[in-house]
Amino acid sequence: MLKTKMYVRCPADQENIYEPRVFVCGQIINIDEFKRTVSVKVHDPFGHLLFFEDLPKGIIELPLGSVDRCSFFIGSIVVYKGSSYKVLSCQKCKDDYYKYYIQNFDDTSVVKVPEAEAIAAFNNGQVDPCVQLKKCEFQNPAWYLGRAVVAKSMDILENSIYGFKELAGSKIYLMPHQVNTIMRCLQESPCRYMLADEVGMGKTIEAISVYKIYTMNQSNKKALIVVPQALKEQWISELLLKFNIPNGMGKNNNSVTVKTLQELREKDLFTVWDFVIVDEVHKYLFSQSEYEKLHKISTLAKNILLLSATPVQQKKEEYLDLLRLLLPQKYNSFSVEKFGKLIAKQSKIIQKTALILDDLGDFEEEINSLTESDENAHDSEECEELFEEIYEDLEEICDELDDDKLNELLQQIKYENDDLGVYAIKVIISYICSNYQIESNIIRNRRKILESTDEDVQLMASRDLIELTYLTDNEGNPYEQLSYNGFANWIIKGLESGILDVELDIKPLLSRFFSSPWAFYKQAKSSKMDESILDNIRKWLESEQFNVDHINDILDDPDKFADSYASRLVVVINALYDDFYDQKIVLFTNYAETFDVYRKALTKVFPEEEVSFFGASMSTEEIELNAYRFQTQDECRIMLCDSTGGEGRNFQCADYIVHIDLPWDASAIEQRIGRLDRLERDMSRPVVYSVVVHTKDTFEEALFSFFKDGLKIFNHSLSGMEIIMKEINDEIISAINDDFKYGLFDRIPKILELANTMRDAIRKEQNFDAAGFIYRPMYAELRKLIEYYSQNENVLFASTMSNWAGLAGFRGSEKKNGEITYSATSFSAKAAINSQLIPPRWDEYLNTAQNQFLMNVQNAYDKSIARKTQDRAIRGTFLRKLAIENDYLHFFAPGDEVFDCIVDNAINSCKGCSSAFATFCRINWIGLIFTWSIAPDTSYLLDNGVSIYAMSPYRNYLFSEQVVIPVSISNADELDDETIIREYTEIINRGFNAKSNLVHLGKRSHEARFLKDTIKGRNIDWFKEKFGGENWEDYVLSARKYSHEKAFEILKKRSNIRGAREEMERTLSARVANSEFYGLNDEGIEQLKQTQKIVLDAIKHPKIHLESVSFIMMIGERNE
Repeated sequence: MLKTKMYVRCPADQENIYEPRVFVCGQIINIDEFKRTVSVKVHDPFGHLLFFEDLPKGIIELPLGSVDRCSFFIGSIVVYKGSSYKVLSCQKCKDDYYKYYIQNFDDTSVVKVPEAEAIAAFNNGQVDPCVQLKKCEFQNPAWYLGRAVVAKSMDILENSIYGFKELAGSKIYLMPHQVNTIMRCLQESPCRYMLADEVGMGKTIEAISVYKIYTMNQSNKKALIVVPQALKEQWISELLLKFNIPNGMGKNNNSVTVKTLQELREKDLFTVWDFVIVDEVHKYLFSQSEYEKLHKISTLAKNILLLSATPVQQKKEEYLDLLRLLLPQKYNSFSVEKFGKLIAKQSKIIQKTALILDDLGDFEEEINSLTESDENAHDSEECEELFEEIYEDLEEICDELDDDKLNELLQQIKYENDDLGVYAIKVIISYICSNYQIESNIIRNRRKILESTDEDVQLMASRDLIELTYLTDNEGNPYEQLSYNGFANWIIKGLESGILDVELDIKPLLSRFFSSPWAFYKQAKSSKMDESILDNIRKWLESEQFNVDHINDILDDPDKFADSYASRLVVVINALYDDFYDQKIVLFTNYAETFDVYRKALTKVFPEEEVSFFGASMSTEEIELNAYRFQTQDECRIMLCDSTGGEGRNFQCADYIVHIDLPWDASAIEQRIGRLDRLERDMSRPVVYSVVVHTKDTFEEALFSFFKDGLKIFNHSLSGMEIIMKEINDEIISAINDDFKYGLFDRIPKILELANTMRDAIRKEQNFDAAGFIYRPMYAELRKLIEYYSQNENVLFASTMSNWAGLAGFRGSEKKNGEITYSATSFSAKAAINSQLIPPRWDEYLNTAQNQFLMNVQNAYDKSIARKTQDRAIRGTFLRKLAIENDYLHFFAPGDEVFDCIVDNAINSCKGCSSAFATFCRINWIGLIFTWSIAPDTSYLLDNGVSIYAMSPYRNYLFSEQVVIPVSISNADELDDETIIREYTEIINRGFNAKSNLVHLGKRSHEARFLKDTIKGRNIDWFKEKFGGENWEDYVLSARKYSHEKAFEILKKRSNIRGAREEMERTLSARVANSEFYGLNDEGIEQLKQTQKIVLDAIKHPKIHLESVSFIMMIGERNE
């Protein structure tokens, strides 16, 4: 029953008014029962009708029977009281009107409004696909196939955990531990967390992701990011290139300020920042003034993320200082003694859990060994003994913690189970490890998580070392040896007399000596070094200059110039020339003088197109052009970096790092290696090689031995050791003070003992933290979500997006490698009238900071090779891997205007929701294919005052994949549903290029192709005569009802409601038990309990939605 103020879908097809395929949405303003007409107002609140001259505007009058009742698309934009709102959910009322929960874009407030008060645009208006099917309103199969591919991926994004869609729109690979971190940070308000992941786990990515999702529905928010000077450019670059967040004013008037601590002014310290991120916060613990600045900022900040090396329990003073920065109101009053008691309690649990984890490893190994040899593990005495040890140790922990939920989990461990109780053991370990943390607002992700996959899939690169050595002997390189001897004696005398300071005087000189004579001489000139030493340095410099000037001759005739090979520069250049001639390599030096000399030498030896440079003395345009060439051009294989270290650039395209000189700080070495050893690295190249050049029988050899044998940094990540780096650096300085020549060699055993003791303690804490995550059932759900999305975000999806855009009037210029270019001329309004695709506002789009940056670099490169640049165009890709590998390629992904306009057109329209076609297949079958999706009852949440974001941790327990239900019309071979669905999936996977194998049965003209002997006249007339008789509508309705019931049954069965309930129980009981065990107050437990109940009800009673329906004739014999 239609009423005024209701929204309806109206025909607007000028080509065929009786069989329309073009429609607009409008609001009824009058119904004339006598004339049997309806007057409808077509709204255009966003001014988009200017693109479509032939579509109706204003008030139109139509026959009553020509319009269909419609609702708003979920996720579409409507106007209410002059402001834009996003539609969150829809409810049908008893009077047949719809009510909607909508969210304000400016202040994120949510209101419930009747449809009569909302203004929806002409291109809104959702009808059930069966309405289209009943009317034989069949769209071209190209639309249907395209929508099927796009909807599959978008369904995952729209119906997964909060923020997953925004993450998918960033230039990052999606990792379960990162998604879990982001989810946790956004669960509570205010957001105050410490991200204490080990190095290489992507803390920066997590922090920016949290900020991006936090500001997603916010405006006028001020954020401060405090970073070390060495990382400032990296942060600015990653914000812009990976997340499209500029340093300064950005989207919705939200601003980001990236500063070092030294750059902060008094005003900054007293600003109430909406969001603060502090990187490398542990480095500020040892300076009272710096610490106090951060404490002041934290106390005033509304939300804060501290990025730190993982706190170690043995360092309880530093640990407490970090917590005082994180939660000043809670920890300012804690004494070290009081905090130490909490530490002691947790240490006991960690020690006991470490033993259990070791036993569990042995237990699983024994079970696997017996299973492989076809023996029954239940009969093994070894297995039974290990099980009993584990069970007894768990009983001890349970007795000590006195936690009802823990005891309940213990009872579920049975040796008689098929897996001998392994799964139940892992669940209880996960419960202990994730919930008995001193402070739940510290999130620690360990590299061990990435080592623990069910499949043999390597997620992080391994590391290897290649040594290049040379002797500074008196024959080959006399002046380097003489310079070193003189310099060493000068140091010894200076230390004995007390006139030299290791940190201020000796360290800078030593570092420069083992880089190049040019770097060393610059510093030595300003020291009080003897003239005889300086004279030897000058002679050394002259001999090295000879090597630079004659480098090609030296490489061509090694025998003739044998003496020149006792030189760091020649050894390095020769290795690049001979050993690594076909590899991508990044060279690092800390000194501008060394950089300049190597630049000259490399330019002499290698062709211009093979080498690139990244140095502080270069202009911004030069730097970007060089980084662009290194990333995108195969022939450009060498990148030389100075102390800026290629800040913020992605060099994982290389496999080799050459350390021309070694920093003293292991963290600096880790940062260098981290330029290549990144989560985004292509694991078809699984090894990062460190090439270290060092002199024999010198202080440098002792330093290298310490890094290699002590910290093992060239073969392994620091993995949690960062927090003690200051202590280790102090030991190095102390060793030099004691004895310059042999002190460091002598001190290595002591430093190794310190490192190994700490490493053992850290290993136990690492296993404790990792077990809390990887053994948790939620981890499996997150992995499943990410793997399923990644499978669908493939080449088929990318080609479908560009093909849909082309059909809809927005055609790009494609390359075979997956790159596509869109420009202002890509959009054709005439071609877009059928789809009503709304293109991006091109000038605004191109003027964003990210697109301006990318276009400038691409244009500069085009200019450098004399290639014509396409005007007002942006080059990008829909492929994540390609986008991640190339910083300078735009990523068309969720949140990007080009991507969103295509998806919005594919999903928030009725194009492609109903079709009828015939195709060649491997089977004979005729019938209807229904595609259903499921979502929690959002209206129920909001009716009960619960935020939709409260669903986030549990959303993935509800099955997020679409369900396909076939309903047979003709099935002579009695094929089962699985066979039909498999064949249907094959049809979808062929994509748009399957036109030659398809006959569009809804076509309003004749085009029968391989059915030319069957179809005479118009295709649609043949279909109606053959299938669309008087019972057609009844058949469609009964098929819909059957498929609905079957889909609902499947979706409920595949959802893990029990898992969601158990996760909620674990979370709740853990908070209660944790606060009691540590004697800490935890407010909000009752509120959490109530929220969980409502969330669980919303999951138990989900909404099921019909995505599409199609009539398909599968023809089993191919007549080609």
